[in-house]
Amino acid sequence: MFFFSTCAKEDENDPENASVSLSDNATTFSVTVSSGKYHLDGSSNPSLKLKRGYVYYFDATDSTTSSHPLLLSTSSSGGNTSGEYTNGVTNSQTENGTLTFKVPSDAPSTLYYVCAYHSGMGGEITISD
Repeated sequence: MFFFSTCAKEDENDPENASVSLSDNATTFSVTVSSGKYHLDGSSNPSLKLKRGYVYYFDATDSTTSSHPLLLSTSSSGGNTSGEYTNGVTNSQTENGTLTFKVPSDAPSTLYYVCAYHSGMGGEITISD
């Protein structure tokens, strides 16, 4: 299987203002936690752009993700599971595994990846065709 991931910073001088641009199916994001923030492929809480029908992998096997259950949500707040989005999701709320997201054709245009225990951890996911 081929994994492809590229990080494109909106402002090269500000790692807090980064987005991840995707151009291929089967992208894997390496998830870590530092200073109370999720880091995907080294960028702090980046915004993601995903495509319907594609599969994405959030590799949260790093020891820093312990006590930070990763889930997809319709709410940006985090710190709870009330808006948890599970359509097409395998291994939601993982703390030491890989969350797989096969983006369904009826997925909303905006979702969020968040921590179930802590608010302020996560970022926006824009979904397109």
